[in-house]
Amino acid sequence: MTGAFRIRGGTPQDEAWLLPLSARLHDFGPPRWRDRPEMDAAVARAIGEALKAGSADAPVFVAEDPDGRPLGFVHMHELTDYFTGETHGHVSDIVVASDGEGRGVGRALMAAGEKWSRERGHRLLSLNVFGDNARARRLYDRLGFELDTSRLIKVLRS
Repeated sequence: MTGAFRIRGGTPQDEAWLLPLSARLHDFGPPRWRDRPEMDAAVARAIGEALKAGSADAPVFVAEDPDGRPLGFVHMHELTDYFTGETHGHVSDIVVASDGEGRGVGRALMAAGEKWSRERGHRLLSLNVFGDNARARRLYDRLGFELDTSRLIKVLRS
């Protein structure tokens, strides 16, 4: 238990609440060239597959209050670094429910992901964040993440 919530491994039974919550990932307002429904569907598909697979290689950790109400989740997996070929942990998706905001849920979920990555012997933990997602960027700064590369997009056709 962490404060007034606990972190546990996700199960296929979590899909009913977790997939609708995953759409919150894009509430900050995605870039104009991204289609919000398409983004929401892609995340829901990846999370659903991870929950069904139940793999230690791509776990989903969930936060819930003492009554079992969902407060958020983090989906992890491994990536290979382009430059070194080294495998590292990667935060694929992290979403905190409105009831979990300001309670340390995001920080606790990130700690669970970091613990998973350390236990696998990873030297690095990475994540992607949209440039306009200021709240998430502030959290990642506080947690010690540093800018590595920036991905820039130019729309060639609409």
